[in-house]
Amino acid sequence: MKNPFTPSFGNRPTHFYGRQEITREIIAAVGDSNSPWRTTLITGVRGSGKTALLSDIRINLDSRDVISLYVVPNEALLDSVLVQLYRQLPKSISGSMPEFKNISVNLGVTVSFEKDKKTPYFTETFSYQIMELMDAYMKQGKHIVFLVDEAQKHTEDMRILISKYQDLVMREYSVSMVIAGLPSVVTDMINDDILTFLRRAKQIELENIELMVVEYEFKKVFLSAGTGLTEEVVLKAAAGTYGYPYMIQLIGYYLWDEMQVGNDNRILDNVLLKSKAELFRNVHRLVFAGLSSVEREFVFAMSEDEGASPVALIGERMQKKKSYISTYRERLITAGVIKPAGYGILRFVYPYMREFLLYKKREQGF
Repeated sequence: MKNPFTPSFGNRPTHFYGRQEITREIIAAVGDSNSPWRTTLITGVRGSGKTALLSDIRINLDSRDVISLYVVPNEALLDSVLVQLYRQLPKSISGSMPEFKNISVNLGVTVSFEKDKKTPYFTETFSYQIMELMDAYMKQGKHIVFLVDEAQKHTEDMRILISKYQDLVMREYSVSMVIAGLPSVVTDMINDDILTFLRRAKQIELENIELMVVEYEFKKVFLSAGTGLTEEVVLKAAAGTYGYPYMIQLIGYYLWDEMQVGNDNRILDNVLLKSKAELFRNVHRLVFAGLSSVEREFVFAMSEDEGASPVALIGERMQKKKSYISTYRERLITAGVIKPAGYGILRFVYPYMREFLLYKKREQGF
């Protein structure tokens, strides 16, 4: 039997937990122009399932009256939008539009209207070309959904796309937009002077899945499949995920893989060892690499505590004043690395982060 878990990044997992309500609301908004979900900002740390959620939305948007555009910020972002719109046009419509020509670029194919000597210069702009395509779709009663994954800050093409979307909304075109990104990126976009309308968008933060949901799903998968695993092992495996979506897929995958070999007392130790190795390599290492030297000092100070860390104690360890500590506290919270756990107390957002940091300290000779 095929392993039902999918720990590879970007793929929609077979067992997709805890995000169904978000998908339902966004799909329902297609038919309700007054829904606040028409424009949605989804934030989440690495491994929280942002791309998987967009994939789930796209799959469930499969309808003759809905056109979904999956947009990944790159050097050909605007061209990608035009290409996707043009390629999904019915032949009967695209054949009556101005002729397009293909131009090869590094990341795919771009399109532009065939230039005519008498054609005004502005017909070569993204704004003009997307309006031509949108008008064609509106005449067919279509709804367009822009799904923007891994949004990047301070990119001019992203500003142009979002500003044009705002223009389409104001003109009462049938459109929706879902933007997914890291917390710091989405915060930066909301604070952009050009994109102020995003402050009125529906904002969703992808938090960890409730542990009782993970336990239920793990028992359903592993106990009903006649795997031979005990309920105790399955529940311990579920607890080891801490509800973190990427860890759910990792532990689920390796538990399924290990049970094919044998069912002894070492199985859970092997599963956790493999899962944490993947987690450290694919998530924690990237998070740590993005920290400044002072931010690293801050999280190293937190790693001295087995549980939550009092802010005052962090200041003592770093030998810094309260105002200094507060500055970096806010930066790390905005970046999605730590979170408040009560008054004057902080915790790591990612599971097993303390274990990873203790390893890094040993590696660096602390």
